[in-house]
Amino acid sequence: MSNTPAGLSRGLFVGGLLAATAVPRAVEAQTTATLRVGAVPVESFAEAYYARDMGFFTNAGLDVEIQPFTNGAGSATAIAGGSLDIGISTVTMMANAAIHGVPLVYIAGGALFDGTPTTALIVGKNAKITGAKDFVGKTVAVVGLKDGTHLPFVVWLMKNNVDPATVSVIELPFPSMVPAIARGTVVGAVCAEPFITAGVDDVRVLALVHDAIAPRFMTGGFFSSATWVKANLPVAKRFAAAIYQTARWANANRTKSADILQKYAKIDPAIIVKMTRTDFAETLTPQSIQPSLDWAYKAKFIERPVAATEMIASL
Repeated sequence: MSNTPAGLSRGLFVGGLLAATAVPRAVEAQTTATLRVGAVPVESFAEAYYARDMGFFTNAGLDVEIQPFTNGAGSATAIAGGSLDIGISTVTMMANAAIHGVPLVYIAGGALFDGTPTTALIVGKNAKITGAKDFVGKTVAVVGLKDGTHLPFVVWLMKNNVDPATVSVIELPFPSMVPAIARGTVVGAVCAEPFITAGVDDVRVLALVHDAIAPRFMTGGFFSSATWVKANLPVAKRFAAAIYQTARWANANRTKSADILQKYAKIDPAIIVKMTRTDFAETLTPQSIQPSLDWAYKAKFIERPVAATEMIASL
């Protein structure tokens, strides 16, 4: 299985990216640069919404149009098609692009996993599941196959001496996970906030599977094509600076950021108050990416080892 969107073959996905990234859409030199930026309306991928509403993009001379996506593969495809300048995605998707010669690079760090349960493996509240062995022969949902929620689950199984091949994994959007568990379609899911907290009457957290990868690492970041970055380096730098300003603000202002999150994610304010909030990266280092890359190779999610330095733009 792959990260490519439904109905799009791996060959067409990669080929489209190669074609699109060969001729970037350059942003004209001007006082205010117009950018089309992808985001996902869950907190871990919501920095672009915070930056726009707080005026950080405007202060950086950026007029940003935000386009919502459900996962990183969707924003990569949009960059391929020329309808997006900057997307946000997980490390495994970016690694597969690098392996297939697609010049996608990170320009700013995004959400961090640092031991807080903003994403976790959930099961039915009364399910008789206590550990990894109980998933053998059963089905679990992730938001993207061979992507940022699938990998930690597989690593967790491996570390608990369960062969991942004995567990079926399907792809579901985060909002559909708790209902799917309640219906019995799946026995568990690697789900994100706010859906974990919102589903507290139906599900419980079984494990923080991301802990299996490392105590602290980047789960997703902002990227573009290397050719776009080269053609628009000053704009890319301004964008990265605005994102890190946003990260510092969001990490220190949970109440204010909750108001913005509620606006775009349509979350009950009572849920936001209770849910665990995301920590955002205030810099981008190879060390924050490499743990996911190493495990992705061990889990056979990628075909060769990839160094984090292959995936980071020089700004």
